[in-house]
This record gives sequence, C-alpha cells and structure tokens, in this order.
Amino acid sequence: MNAKRTASPAKKRRPRQKTRKPDIRVQLDRHPTVLQPNETFRVCPLGLQFYSPKKVADFQVMDFRMQMAQGNGTQEEVACSGVVVHCQKEKPTGLYRVWVKFLDLAQDNGARLECAAKHADAICPHCENY
Repeated sequence: MNAKRTASPAKKRRPRQKTRKPDIRVQLDRHPTVLQPNETFRVCPLGLQFYSPKKVADFQVMDFRMQMAQGNGTQEEVACSGVVVHCQKEKPTGLYRVWVKFLDLAQDNGARLECAAKHADAICPHCENY
C-alpha cells in the first residue's frame, strides 16, 4: 500500500486585536472625576495607583467604592479602605500619582478585582508575576 504524503497548507495567523481598555475614572471627595491614563493605572488585591489633581497626604486613610463587572454583565459596587503610602507630582501630566495599600478588601472581592485587572491589563507588576 502506497500512501502519498501531502503537506498541509500553513495556517495563517490573524494578528491579535487589541481590546479597548475601559475608561477608568477616579473621584476624590467632591472634586471632578479624573480620567486615568490606561498605560500607568494599576490595581490589584494589594492596592492601587491612580492620578489626582490634588496632593494627598502620606498615611491618610481613604475609603473607596469601586464598580466591578460581574460575569452576568452587571456591575457591583465594592467598598474598602486603604492607606496612602506615597504621593508624588509627575511633571509630564501635572497630576499627583498616588499609591494606596488596601486595608480591608474582602478576599473574594480581591480575587474578582485581580481577574478584572488582568483582563484590563491594569494588574500591578508584583501580582502579574504570581
């Protein structure tokens, strides 16, 4: 029995399309919301980095309310608090970059936040490696 071997045509790979990152806005107190730069905004179960038009004092405790998408397409509000560990003015934007460590984010909310942050490509470098 002779079998003729034929080469299968090479599959063309489609270029990976970038998904549009969602707009992320932060509001401090009653000030107008600030659209966050997608390239540098970071969030994870440990905390977040965001930009503010005003300086925030180190060690200040802040309350947060975050809207997180659910698997069924709805939004859920998650509340927690965090402490400012660093605040620094950045010359290119004129805004203050604020680093916050979460104090009481529930473990299940942290897991969902990590999943959402990975999907939005906003996970912090530390969590990105774990």
